[in-house]
This record gives sequence, structure tokens and C-alpha cells, in this order.
Amino acid sequence: VRRAGVQVVMITGDNKDTALAMGEKAGLCRENDRLALTHDELAALADEEVKALLPRLRVVARAMPQDKSRLVTLAQEMGLVAGMTGDGINDAPALKLSDVGFAMGSGTEVAKEAGDIVILDDNFQSIGKAILYGRTIFKSIRKFIVFQLTMNLCAVGVSVLGPFLGVENPITVVQMLWVNIIMDTFAAMAMASLPPNPEVMRDKPRPRDEFIITPAMARTLFTCGAAMVVVLLGMLFRWTILQGGLTVEQLTVFFSTFVFLQFWNMFNAKGFETRHSVFTCLGGCREFFLILAAIGVGQVLIVEFGGEVFRTEPLSWMQWAEVIGFTSLLAVGGEIIRAIHRKRKQLR
Repeated sequence: VRRAGVQVVMITGDNKDTALAMGEKAGLCRENDRLALTHDELAALADEEVKALLPRLRVVARAMPQDKSRLVTLAQEMGLVAGMTGDGINDAPALKLSDVGFAMGSGTEVAKEAGDIVILDDNFQSIGKAILYGRTIFKSIRKFIVFQLTMNLCAVGVSVLGPFLGVENPITVVQMLWVNIIMDTFAAMAMASLPPNPEVMRDKPRPRDEFIITPAMARTLFTCGAAMVVVLLGMLFRWTILQGGLTVEQLTVFFSTFVFLQFWNMFNAKGFETRHSVFTCLGGCREFFLILAAIGVGQVLIVEFGGEVFRTEPLSWMQWAEVIGFTSLLAVGGEIIRAIHRKRKQLR
């Protein structure tokens, strides 16, 4: 939890010597990092003095209930996100005041009602697991946003610019329905299926006012989105301007290229803000790859048997190999860029 950027302060009614001994045993207090204050010492300090000491504070001994509320208030005034644990009636005000109140499962009903989360096993490790899962969920939301906005940018770009090349409906309404299923349902399921990654516990806490779309996300979605639009419009330009017309077969290749670009872009979204390759957890991401397989099989079935409904005609094995191989360069390029970024961070 400390590595995750969380400062832990033990607030206890025991005397200072006992509290420091337990803090050392738990790894909370170290030889040069063991600032401890009693209730009387804390009460004698002005708020500004407490704020100055707060980053180094590890133990509050002989504590009174009001000490918890005061520390939460001062931490919030410093712009910090404050969590508080408690089990008794006297802890209820601090639990309610904190950003996240952790009530003990064996505590009073008043404490449980005042808290946001109930720790059923009264175990501090459960708080660490809550942070792990919370950060994982937030990262999955960001990954889904990257994928969703990239795909939207690609779809809008092709639909708006396609008519300038003489193609009124590059993607038909029925085809777009299939694309929307990929973009919304399958993508959401894929990102939600990703297992908790322990590496998120090495990230620093996010600022309170941080926007959900970061500059890195914006660069990724505009870069990938623009690359896909250029590729797809380049195909239309070659067929309509240079070759003078479009066939159903070419439109089928275009549709399949569009879908498989999104297929491989799912890997880029999965690998966003990770310290390892997207292929490092193949066994733990079984559901993710099963969903990808469903998208690939679904696209092949639609092309081979969709006919006039989907404006498609069957493609040869060579054409499928060209579409899948060419579009996979999007994932390969993303993997290379992420590897370069990881190497630069290691050199720093």
C-alpha cells in the first residue's frame, strides 16, 4: 500500500511505546521514519503545524475520537484524499467526514452505516485489495474510452470524407450495426474481463481534479484514429480515383479491413498505460482473447454468408490473409511504440 503512494497512519488508544513497537513490527515505522504524537501533543499544535508534520506522521497514540476527524479535515485541506478506519460509535463522525470510510465488519452498526465500505474480515490487506481493484476498474474504463473514441473517430472520418471520393455509403447501416456491437458490447466485455494487474499498485495516486482523458490518451486516440482513417481513405482513393470504380468485392475488403483494424486496435487499448507487452498474460486474459476470437469469427461469417443484407461477397483465403496481415501492423506498431516508451522510462 505504501508503494501505491498511500500514507498509512496508525491511530490508537494505546500508549506511545506500545504503538511504536507495533508499528515497527508491522513495517509501518522505520528507524528514520517513525514520527509519533500523542493526543496531548497533537492538541497542542496549531493546524498549520500539524499540516507540516502530517506527511511524516506514522502514529497517533492515546488518541481521542476528535483526533481522527481533525486529521481527516486537515488532510483534505491539503488536497489529499483521506480514508479512515473505525469500528465504534465514536468513529462515526470521522468515517462520515472522510473521502472513504472503512468500517470494520465486527464493528457497531452505527460505524457501518457511517462508512462507505465494510471490511468484513477486519484485515488491512482487504484495503490493499480494494485499492488494487479500484485502480484496475478505473484503468479498464480508460482503456475502453481509448478504444471507443478511436473507433468513433475512424467511423466519423470515413463516413464524412468518403462521399468526397464518390462513395456515398462506405459503410452501410447494417454493417454499422455490427460495428456498433463490436464497439460497445464486445469492447466493454473485453475490457471488463481483464484481471487485476498488480503493477497498478506502483502508480502514484491521481490528483482530485485530473480529467479522465489524459494527454497520453488524446495522443493515442488521435494517432491511431488518424492512421486508420488514412488507410481506409487511401483504399477508397485507389479504387475510385485511380481505378475508376468500386465493386462489391472491393467494398467487402474495405468493410473487413475496417473491422479488423478495430480488432487489432483492441490490443492497443489493452496495452494502454501498461509496463509490459500486451501478450504477457495470455493465460490470465482468456476471456479477452475469446471475445476477440468471437469478433473475428463473426466477421468471417458475415462476409461469407451475409450476401445482399450486409453488401458482401465471399473472399478468398488469400484476401483474408492480406486483410488480417495488413491490419495487424496497427497492433505491431503500437507494441513497438510502447516498448520504446518503456525503454525510455527504464533509462530515466
